[in-house]
Amino acid sequence: MKKLKAGLVFAAVTAALCCGKGNDADKQPLPAISIADRSMNEGNGGTTSMEFTVTLSNAYSAPVSVRYSTIDGTAKSGEDYTSVSSQLCTWQPGETQKKIAVSVVADDVKEGDDTFSVRLSSPENGTLIRQTAVGTIRNDDSKVPFTNAGYDAPTSYPGYSLAWSEEFNGSVLDDKVWSYENGDGCPTLCGWGNNELENYTSRPDNLFFQDGKMIIEARQETLGGKNYTSARIKTQGKKGFKFGRIDIRAKLPAGKGIWPALWLMPQDNVYGVWPKSGEIDLMEAIGSEPAKILGTLHYGPGPGSTNISRNYVLPAGTFNNEFHVFSMEWKQDQVKLYVDNNLFSTVSKADLGNNAYPYNETFYLIVNLAVGGNLPGSPDASTYFPQWFILDYIRWYQ
Repeated sequence: MKKLKAGLVFAAVTAALCCGKGNDADKQPLPAISIADRSMNEGNGGTTSMEFTVTLSNAYSAPVSVRYSTIDGTAKSGEDYTSVSSQLCTWQPGETQKKIAVSVVADDVKEGDDTFSVRLSSPENGTLIRQTAVGTIRNDDSKVPFTNAGYDAPTSYPGYSLAWSEEFNGSVLDDKVWSYENGDGCPTLCGWGNNELENYTSRPDNLFFQDGKMIIEARQETLGGKNYTSARIKTQGKKGFKFGRIDIRAKLPAGKGIWPALWLMPQDNVYGVWPKSGEIDLMEAIGSEPAKILGTLHYGPGPGSTNISRNYVLPAGTFNNEFHVFSMEWKQDQVKLYVDNNLFSTVSKADLGNNAYPYNETFYLIVNLAVGGNLPGSPDASTYFPQWFILDYIRWYQ
């Protein structure tokens, strides 16, 4: 009897091996599942399909599946792409590659390269080794989005006549009035004296014209050892200002580390080097406080600045939502600063005490968009690029 039982067991095992009995899936390693990053141009209208490749490390004898969902980054669902949630992707036996499609919403508006993620979850008959892929929607447009909404200044004032205006209706900067100030300030004034992080250029990527506006664009890109580029222009040696009223209509950028400014420096250092001969910051803004601007007059014996600085906070909205007018009314021994014709700062000669009062001299104008620096700090992951400082006009009345 014992010999018979042993023979039956041997026969059963032999039959199983010969005839392929047993679970083949149990003998195979579970395939590893991975998803690859994808990037593509956005397009100019309608929708386009961004396809992500999801791969198995090896074929499998049973179906393999995984679920996938999208996650917003700088690209927002409903605006830049159509979100998906817990969709199923399945490989049939022998298959190793599948495509996951996400619909991208195209437009003709200039913006940064936006990203979103596709995340895999809940694998069946597989293991996840690369669970998340990044989808990059590359900007391929050139039109900066803005409307003309916002405050507009009157075109005349009692007792004043228009002496000069810059309406920015052309396609290039008027080199009879303006000069570019390029670089990072080195070697004489590295970081422009404020530890700024940008490299100023005269490239059309950083300063251009659209719909009767001049646009300075701050970009996140490497140039000359800096990680950002922007533009800075001035009227030094070409156009001087002394007394009168200056109106500048502009739409400001916003974001941590963003620092737009409209300011004036002395044409001649009558009282000595900075700050003795003065500086007038008609408007500067800290991008992380988008409803507030500063107006500051710098003076003093040096080497650091003594200053009188005041701020204006919008009662509603922010300076990056629409245009506002930043003004200076300037007369002998007095400087007044306005936002949308609301007076927020008056500085008179008596306010400087025993210090020299340098603001009765000729000054030139500077327009720039800085990135980083002592006042706004550095950009962080929340700061969106590109950033735009949009000027509609500059008008000087005397």
